[in-house]
Amino acid sequence: MRLASFGMNLLFFCLCLQALAEAQNPITVTGKLVNIMDVGGESTGWALQLDSAISVDGKQVDSIELDGLTKKAEKLEDKHVEVVGKLSHRPGVDRGDWTVLEVASIKQVKS
Repeated sequence: MRLASFGMNLLFFCLCLQALAEAQNPITVTGKLVNIMDVGGESTGWALQLDSAISVDGKQVDSIELDGLTKKAEKLEDKHVEVVGKLSHRPGVDRGDWTVLEVASIKQVKS
C-alpha cells in the first residue's frame, strides 16, 4: 500500500514539474504593438495584436498583454514586431486572473 501511495505521489510530482517546465519555455510571437487602457488600471498598458491566434490556457487569443517593455521598445508603438518572452499570470480584482507575456526581447520586423 505504501509503495502504491509513493508511486502516485511521485507521478503527481513529475507531472507538476513537467507542467512548470513547459510554462517556463519562451515563446516567440509577431504582431502589431499597441498601447491599451483598462478601467480600474488592471492593465500592463501594452498589447500585441497577433498576426495569427495562439492557444493560451486552452483558449484561442488574437492579442496578448505585454509586460517589461523598455522606453526604447515603446518607440515601436503601432509597428510590426517580434516578441520573445514567457507567459505568466496576473491577479486582478475586476478582471480576475489574466495572462501576460513577460518580454525578454522585442524587435521590429517586416510585415
